[in-house]
Amino acid sequence: MQDDIFPAAEKILSDIENVVKKNPSLKSFEIVPAEDNENKSPVFHQGDSLGLASWCVQPLYCYVHRRLLEHRQNKHRREEPGTIAKWLVGALLLNPDVTTFWNMRRELVRSHKLEPSDEFFFTRLVLYHKPKCFEVFAYRRWLLSYILNAKDSNYDPELAESPLSTELEIATTCADRYASNYHAWSHRRHIMTLRESRGFTYPTMDAEWKNSLAWCQRHVSDYSGLSYRQFLLNKYMFDSKELPGEPFIKCTDLGEQWRDELFAYIKSNVSDTRETHRLQRLFDATTAESGAIVCSRTREHAFFRALSYWLEECRASDSAICMYNDHEALWCHRRFLAYLLARFVPLKYSCHGDERGESKDAQKTSLNSLSHDLLVEAFRARTGKIADLAVKRDHHEKMLVERFCKFARTIGLEIKS
Repeated sequence: MQDDIFPAAEKILSDIENVVKKNPSLKSFEIVPAEDNENKSPVFHQGDSLGLASWCVQPLYCYVHRRLLEHRQNKHRREEPGTIAKWLVGALLLNPDVTTFWNMRRELVRSHKLEPSDEFFFTRLVLYHKPKCFEVFAYRRWLLSYILNAKDSNYDPELAESPLSTELEIATTCADRYASNYHAWSHRRHIMTLRESRGFTYPTMDAEWKNSLAWCQRHVSDYSGLSYRQFLLNKYMFDSKELPGEPFIKCTDLGEQWRDELFAYIKSNVSDTRETHRLQRLFDATTAESGAIVCSRTREHAFFRALSYWLEECRASDSAICMYNDHEALWCHRRFLAYLLARFVPLKYSCHGDERGESKDAQKTSLNSLSHDLLVEAFRARTGKIADLAVKRDHHEKMLVERFCKFARTIGLEIKS
């Protein structure tokens, strides 16, 4: 069949466009296996779902592809924008990987021939059919910036209406529908970075931390989700913008809770009682200093807060590896935890050159350094126990453990098993 001979094409495209326009709540699009039936429309619509009979996919796409390229080459200069938009709907539902077609829709949005809000609904439908399509995510990011730039500079949407929260929901759906969907998680990273650059309140980092953990616990072999956890963990541990200062002054009980959790982990995994007793004395000494300098106190809380997130992730890693055997993603993620721990204190808290001569600051530096050193020992001991368990379970997992131990040696964290 030649690609310009398909008389039913325009009727099919009109039917698809009408369904999309009249039902903004559409959530899914699928190709339905079906043979040609001249007396029945190949467009199916039921509830929130749209379907297209498989027999017409190839001739329909060939038709719209040729028409759009001819228009792009100015062979149809007088085509109405509505006709171009209709062709694009058919082309992008069937094959959304063509950058040129998305650029044509961008032109229609800029010229106010298409509504950005309608585009969000349409691209959501496309992502249901092709959940790992980079071009769709890129177009949604462009739409989001287009809308936000048109808003007032002080615009900060509430949680219920936040377009950023909607993007996170869509990214989650796409990650659920397609394994190892790095495009979806990259989109999620972009949204959280955009939130930070715009100074938005929602979505919150803590909500993302909890939601991503729940997702990773349901998909233990999918490293794409764990890579997003690493992005968040880096934010908490090294990005000072994500470490609020004022709340620490008012929430001393929370700071002590973070410290106590850290000490409990160290005590349960370190056999050197002299060092743990020394750490306990330093903890007690800093607690007794009710008149501590505010900035020094804040820095101490920031230190324990950052490590509390690492410790939470480490415990989740412990549990996952013990529960599920032979998952390479879990051991690769543990590599990152080891690397993060090795560079944390040397990079961020090794010294305080701006407060030389202050005995209290020297004591806090000693506390932070000792806490880190003992935490390293606790992590090595705990990992050694998990490694022993893993080696006995599976031959392939033994190879994963050996690779992990080799990496740990290169960063100065030799694991004894």
